[in-house]
Formats: sequence, C-alpha cells, structure tokens
Amino acid sequence: MLMFFLSSQFIMKWLFKFDKDKWQKRQRQMQKNLRSMESIRKINRELILFFKRNHEFFHVERCIEDAAGDPIAIQKMFDSIPVMASDLMSGNESFQFVATARLSFLLSTVIQSGVVPHFVRFLNEQYGLQHKLYSVRALYAIGKGSLEQAVVVIKHGAIPMFIRLLCCSEECYQLKELVAAALGSLASQSPDFRDYVLQFGTLTPLLSLLDNHLEPPMLHEKIALLRACSNTLAIFCQGNPAPSFNQIRSALPILRRLIHLNPPVGVIGEVCEDACLCLSYQSNGSAEQIQALIDADVCARLVMLLGLSDGKIVEHVLRTVGNIFKGVDSQIQILINNGVFFRLNAILMHGSNSSVLRKTCSAISTLTARDRNQIQVGIYYGFV
Repeated sequence: MLMFFLSSQFIMKWLFKFDKDKWQKRQRQMQKNLRSMESIRKINRELILFFKRNHEFFHVERCIEDAAGDPIAIQKMFDSIPVMASDLMSGNESFQFVATARLSFLLSTVIQSGVVPHFVRFLNEQYGLQHKLYSVRALYAIGKGSLEQAVVVIKHGAIPMFIRLLCCSEECYQLKELVAAALGSLASQSPDFRDYVLQFGTLTPLLSLLDNHLEPPMLHEKIALLRACSNTLAIFCQGNPAPSFNQIRSALPILRRLIHLNPPVGVIGEVCEDACLCLSYQSNGSAEQIQALIDADVCARLVMLLGLSDGKIVEHVLRTVGNIFKGVDSQIQILINNGVFFRLNAILMHGSNSSVLRKTCSAISTLTARDRNQIQVGIYYGFV
C-alpha cells in the first residue's frame, strides 16, 4: 500500500508538471503571436502613412489651392505644424517637400492677412519690450523667407525701426541681437537688398555695437550679440557684385580687431571667421584698396591664422592672401616678412582638407603668374 501511494504521488506530480510546462509554453506562444500582430499593425500603419504622404507629395499644390479660402482647412494645417516640423527633420525628401510647401503656404497666409504693418507699429517707443521682442522675431521669420516676403517687410518701413532699436540706449541685448539678425536676413536676399539696407546708415550702429562689446568681460557675456552683429557685417561685405569699398571702409578698424580675437575657437572663432570672410571680399580690388586693408599687424595675424585647424578660417585667409598676391611688390613683401611661404608650404606638406589645399594652390598660382622672379621665389621655398 505504501508503495502504491508513493507511486501515485509521483505520477500526479509528473502530470501536474507536464500540464504546467504545457501551459507556460502556450502562454509564451500567445505572447509571441500578440507581438507579431502588433508588428503587423505597425507596418500597416506605416504603409498607410507612407502612401498618404506620397499622395500628398504629388498633389500638394492642389491641396494647398483647395485649402486657400477655407478657414477650417487652414486651421487643420496650423494644428499639424508639429507633424510638419517632424517631417522637416526626417530623411524622407517627399515628406520634407510637402512640409515645406505647407509651411510656406501658412506663412504667406499670415502675411496676406495684413499683420506686418502691426508688427512694425509695435516697434515704436510707446510699446513695451515684449511687444518689440515678439514683433522683431516675427518680422525676422518673415523677412528671411522669399524675396516677396522680404519686400513686404521693407515696404512697411521695418528698416528704419530696426536701426532705431539698434541705436537705443536700453540694454536689451536679446532684442538687439534679433534686430541685427533680421537686418542680415534682409540684406542676404540679393545685392540690391544689401545696398538698400546699407543706404539707411545701418553700418554705423552695427559697428558701434561691435566696438562696445569687444573687450572683456562684455566679450564673453554678450557673445551671442557679437556673433549676430559679425554675421550681419559679413553679409554686408559679400555678394556679387561686392559693395563699393566706400560703403564698407568704416568697418576696417573693427575688422582688424575682430581677426585678433583669441582664442579663435567656438563662438569667438565664428566671429573671427566672419571678419576673415569680410577681408577676403574687400581685398579683391585695386592695390590702393588692398593697401587700406592691410598693414604689418594684419598680415602677421593672417599668417598666424593659416596655422589653425579650422578649415573655414584658413580658406578665407587663403583667399585674402591670394588677393594680396595680386597687389604690388611691397604688399607681398609684408606677407613674406611674416613667413607666409612657410605656412603655405606646411599646408601643402601636411594638409588634408581638399578645399584648403585647392585654395593654397590657387594663391601660389596667383603669385607665380606675376613674373619669373616670383616663380624663382616659389622654387626657392620648395613649392615645386
């Protein structure tokens, strides 16, 4: 009897264990099936979204035309701005195209509603700082859009109001930073827009802001304002055709100070890069213009900057050096005295940036194209 009892107990335990393992296995299989079904549903949702977005890609213009004049459709577009922002950051070109088209339509809708004059009006003195801040931000966003949008901003008198804000004595640095960026965005639309912005005397308050913030501790405390002003100054100095030298001549003392900022890395490096870009454009002129730009101190700094690892700064300096090589012998001699050939040779020997190497060869080619003596100089310093 005892043996029978023990045997029956063992059999029951074995059966219970078998059923438990079978139940656990079945549970695992059900969970696996659920995950598979969820994966299938996710794929289906992505496919539906993909086909919907691609349909919008081919019919976006018609969708925008249908939405024009329909307040409900326009409101739905405004509600889907977060989705459009996500599409812009995606790697899908069709999503980006549709989002760009829709956002452009919404922006044009805002402009056509007649809000721009009100934004400009809010820049008057009787309105508070927050009114001005948000108005400048809105005008900046509109002005850096299409050429037509920039025309609307200019037509309603935004430039004189911007200049007034730059000249105000209040220490509203964030506002002045936005104003400087807004002026730069308008000037970047075309050389004609740039010259039009300069006609209002924009350069004077911009240079004053730079001059007042180039010394510590203001240099580091207000570096964002300094960066915005230097970027706008770079926009004023470039273009095809470049502005007349007389328009930019007053910026030369500031440019000489900007290229001497240390250390030329980070945001300070970006300010230095803007200054080097300005010099590269302004040195592309007559020998008299080059002479006004350079002196022994400037040339020494340019040669030193050729040793940086920052490719952008080096590229701008190389263009400036190439322009100086087009000048007279005395101007070239200043660069030689400061060791420019050793820097150029070091770039040729150890440089890995293809764009920098190309501009180095271009600068050397400009020098050796002058006469046989310069060819001999190139051979002596090992360029061959």
